[in-house]
Amino acid sequence: MNIVMKCIGFSLVLLCCSCARQVSPNVYSGASVGEVSSTYSGVIISARLVSIEDTEYLGDNPLGIIGGGAVGALAGSQVGKGKGSTVAAIAGGVAGATLGAMAEKSLKKQNAMEYIVSLENGESKTVVQGPDPAYSVGQKVWLIVSHQGRSRITPRQ
Repeated sequence: MNIVMKCIGFSLVLLCCSCARQVSPNVYSGASVGEVSSTYSGVIISARLVSIEDTEYLGDNPLGIIGGGAVGALAGSQVGKGKGSTVAAIAGGVAGATLGAMAEKSLKKQNAMEYIVSLENGESKTVVQGPDPAYSVGQKVWLIVSHQGRSRITPRQ
């Protein structure tokens, strides 16, 4: 039974890790290939570290809820006999679902950088993207905006 629980837990970790959004400015989706984007010249006027969370509520983490609940119920059912075992399974399921949702939410959280770019036309634009590569205040950059609205900044030489 221990091996089954370890396998379920390991599978949950793998599934949750695959849920994180790609925020790197160096990664393009296949749909972006061949697409024309608008490019603007600008200078970074602000840079700060921020966190990205895909979900605000624990209920928005179904893999963690289902997997954690199943593992918790299975573990709880091993306690006691008869009605005690049933109560322990229910309590274990609730606790496992909550912990699973918290784990999934935590695994989806990423660090990112928020940049404010002053464009040569006088406008300012804010872009949030992955922390690597990092840009500094005063650095000249290109702001690239796709037609789907995905924006990124890259260094300008």
